[in-house]
Amino acid sequence: MSSQNQEIINGININKLKELLEEAEKNKDFVSKINKWTAWVRWLGEGFNFKSYIRNHSFLISEPSDLGGPDISPNAVEYVLSALGACYATGFVLNATKRGVKIKNLEVALEGEIDNILVFLGLSNEGHPGYRKIKAKLYVDAEADEKTIKEIWEETIRTSPVGNTLTRAVEIIPEIKIIE
Repeated sequence: MSSQNQEIINGININKLKELLEEAEKNKDFVSKINKWTAWVRWLGEGFNFKSYIRNHSFLISEPSDLGGPDISPNAVEYVLSALGACYATGFVLNATKRGVKIKNLEVALEGEIDNILVFLGLSNEGHPGYRKIKAKLYVDAEADEKTIKEIWEETIRTSPVGNTLTRAVEIIPEIKIIE
């Protein structure tokens, strides 16, 4: 198929998107494969410096200087906000594209409030060290009416893997392997 015959909306090849959705609908092995994700985080040997490895990507994680870190990169809870924002942005682009809505500009602003950081620091047992609330605000310029944009945003929130992970109980299975 020549590139002239390919319909592109929001930088996404519609035919490839349709093929992906059809494959996911009929192939359980494919769905099983795309349901699993992995990451590896390694301490860099000093202070609050870590490197995360995901597929063929890596990024640094550190604490801000006001929490005793070197402030060379975002910390883990900031990456949670970024993951949520990226998931919402991805979902909005996907859902808009499926409806044929062209996006001119899109940003998601996030603000999170930790319940009680003192629990993480070992200075309190009151509350918990996780987010109490996260505000996510979409700024979008798209070729659609307000009702359609709101419907796309609502579908995005409802179907967001990261959003659902943050709002539902997730079984976490901690293990330890002592290496010598």
